[in-house]
Amino acid sequence: MAKQGDKDSLKWYQRVALELLWTVCRGISFLPRWARFYVIRPIFYVILVVLCYRRSVILNNIKNSFPELTMAECKRIMYRYYNNLAEVIVCTISLAGATKKDDDDMFLWLNAEEHMERTRGRDWVAMAAHFGCWEYFPLWSRRDPECCFLCVYHPLHSSVFEHFYHRLRAFAPNLLQVPMKETLRYYLRNRVEGRSTVLGLASDQSPMLHADTEWLRFLNQDTAFVQGGEKLALRFHIPVYFLHIRRTAPGQYEGTLNEIYDGVEAVEDGVITRRYADSLERMIREAPELWMWSHRRWKHTPEKQAARFGIDKKVAK
Repeated sequence: MAKQGDKDSLKWYQRVALELLWTVCRGISFLPRWARFYVIRPIFYVILVVLCYRRSVILNNIKNSFPELTMAECKRIMYRYYNNLAEVIVCTISLAGATKKDDDDMFLWLNAEEHMERTRGRDWVAMAAHFGCWEYFPLWSRRDPECCFLCVYHPLHSSVFEHFYHRLRAFAPNLLQVPMKETLRYYLRNRVEGRSTVLGLASDQSPMLHADTEWLRFLNQDTAFVQGGEKLALRFHIPVYFLHIRRTAPGQYEGTLNEIYDGVEAVEDGVITRRYADSLERMIREAPELWMWSHRRWKHTPEKQAARFGIDKKVAK
């Protein structure tokens, strides 16, 4: 894999595409706020609706998650989700021209001072989700310049977009973008005594299916979760915080870091992930349109696991 920001790994036409994409996004990012969120956002919304972007996936996910809702109510959530996704696109583009002085106008950390005092000099895990504009979350690296922020991500198939997002997320020198499979190595290499190392994880995506995959009951469905955050926390005895998000205006959010594990409590395997799943479900029920419904979140099932690995169907916790 290419190093962060290493354009030499791209072919000439990919470099041209990257610079064109960056130039367009930079140009849009400098438009007035009203133009970005009340002119550009509706355009993206119309495009998503006209293209019926992953309509069947979205509707199916919503119906299965909220069986008590009518089809009309599910469709209302779907269209509000399209509007949110259009807003996320604009928010992400806006980061191309954002400066530190814009941070609080985009994402306000409600308990930042209290949290920094509590974790000063101590490593911790931030378990977030694809809720609201998830590209805002690494802005913590500018909020706390004394920490080393490891932004853990899934590498993209497109080399152009991979480089684009690396450039977009380069908020501060204390932020390192880490492919998920290399998280442990990066953590061991960059942890420093007396300095906080923060592992930022979006832990709500579907993991790879294994014979030992455990299942949790989440949004009325048997659901597998990525357990990397829990495993790191238990192995190194570091606290875990859930990032609770609330949208306050177009392109503006408030976030609170809530402790779900203190790094000391004796807990059984799966407890931290269960607490994360419960916190996430409560947040989704508060504002369902803000979660990423277009992801094939339930592509794996206990039945599929049993058939593939020849084991008895597991029961969700």
